Amino acid sequence: MNTVNSTAGIGLYGGTFDPVHETHLALARFVRDRFALDQVLLIPALEPPHKHGAFADFSHRAAMLELALASEPDCQRLVCSRIEADLPTPSYTIRTVTALRGQYPESPLFLVMGLDMLAILPTWRQSEELLAQVNLLVLGRDAVTPEGMQDCVCRLRPVFTARTANLWINAAGKSLHLVPDFHHPHSSTAIRAALTAGQEAEGLPPVVREYIRQHGLYREPGRSPFPLLKMS
Repeated sequence: MNTVNSTAGIGLYGGTFDPVHETHLALARFVRDRFALDQVLLIPALEPPHKHGAFADFSHRAAMLELALASEPDCQRLVCSRIEADLPTPSYTIRTVTALRGQYPESPLFLVMGLDMLAILPTWRQSEELLAQVNLLVLGRDAVTPEGMQDCVCRLRPVFTARTANLWINAAGKSLHLVPDFHHPHSSTAIRAALTAGQEAEGLPPVVREYIRQHGLYREPGRSPFPLLKMS
């Protein structure tokens, strides 16, 4: 069982990580430091319900994530969690949060997501139960108007009340923090497209780049792995 000594909280950052790239790592560092979290758990989805599968198997995606995190400064506070490998599919967030609550019974949980996920959160499985258990850290990928943000928040249950321009508290006492000042220069979609075309992909940690090359991931059948990819 994982233990932490303080009560600052545990960040939960889920995704396909297909593959993990520098922006994923930068975001994990950012929320860890901004909110003084004990740990951020990066949680690769086994079978994400809101996406049409993954391009690489779970075992590869988790292995790449572990390699990337091993070279991070203060790596004990950025951890890959394979918990969804042991849970039923699809990988509903409420199942993951309930399981992690058992591992971290005394620590507040902070679920990291983008504005795109916040907009569809009311459609998630047991979303009201989920929002009674976790705080939200919402990363603003694009410019969002106060009206647009309020439109997203007003559809959430338990009901949230604004405290400041970027902070809401719900009826269960959980918080929603809008974090508008983090930028996302890399995307897994663009990286996969470059690798499939045999081109150099920007934003891959060197250990991940090497793992992809060794295992022949994200390439078209019959194409030599990364003929234009620089390994240094």
